[in-house]
Amino acid sequence: MALRLCALLRASACRVGRPGLRAVVVRAAPAILPKDGCQPFLRSFSAQTAAASTDPSDLVKRKKRMLWRAKSRGWLELDVLMGTFVEKVIWDYGEDKLDLLEEVLELENPDLFKWFTGQAQVPEMLLTENEVMADMMKYVKSDHGSTFGAQ
Repeated sequence: MALRLCALLRASACRVGRPGLRAVVVRAAPAILPKDGCQPFLRSFSAQTAAASTDPSDLVKRKKRMLWRAKSRGWLELDVLMGTFVEKVIWDYGEDKLDLLEEVLELENPDLFKWFTGQAQVPEMLLTENEVMADMMKYVKSDHGSTFGAQ
């Protein structure tokens, strides 16, 4: 089936003028059969299992991923503001603060932009419950107060 899929993708690539396209076939996680013949189970690759790991290299990988997410949000202003803030503080953060930072990174770009530029107030609950968001707002107002966050 994989060969048939590759041939199909190559044929469709030739139709659009891109010969030589290489198809990547993604396979599902293989089922692992226990020795006693019970029901098979699939391997789990979730964020919870990755977060539960205590390996320092996993923590560094997580920090690098979050730094990349902060620097590449798709809006230049947010890329600069959030990227420089996260670059300064992320290496001092532990698991608990990384969880809070992840909540901030999940927020929508238009909301963040309005809050940073002072067009809208940051919800008080967000500032009190998430100290990373509070620190980020302080950073925006202190380092970029003349252009961002000035009211």
